[in-house]
Amino acid sequence: MEWALEVFKGMEERRLPGETEAVWNLVRDGEVWTYRVWASPYLPEEVRAFPGARQVVRMEREVRHKGTGEVRRTVSYALTSLGPEVAEARRLGELLLYRWEVENRSFWVRDVLLHEDACQVRGVGAQVLAALRAFLVSMLHRQGVREKKAALEAFSFNPLSALRFL
Repeated sequence: MEWALEVFKGMEERRLPGETEAVWNLVRDGEVWTYRVWASPYLPEEVRAFPGARQVVRMEREVRHKGTGEVRRTVSYALTSLGPEVAEARRLGELLLYRWEVENRSFWVRDVLLHEDACQVRGVGAQVLAALRAFLVSMLHRQGVREKKAALEAFSFNPLSALRFL
């Protein structure tokens, strides 16, 4: 990680040719999400050993809850094979967000709400259950269900509602 910190150390004051920066806000669910993304094609020697590495990306996320004023901050780093001529900071940030969106929509629901990782069924039965879970998550998404936990709880109390949903 030290190499990533070194790449972005002076970028706030002065960017080198090919380095890009983007900042944007999204408002959702009573929160303001601020994204600040930097991308640099100047890779340290140890990183150039990764096949295809063209840029290093830094993404800062600040989430401010409108009601309480509570603030959460995170910083992430990534390597990409996309060069600066193909994708600048904004595009790379959007690609990272899309990746997390996919993760949150499907895998998080399957892992946390449906406890897929705790399933002790093995073999073909595990494959069938995984397919059913994936189908259920895609149906919830396709129908625009935002509160997936509440929907799953309602289905568990009233199985006929689950059948009607399907």
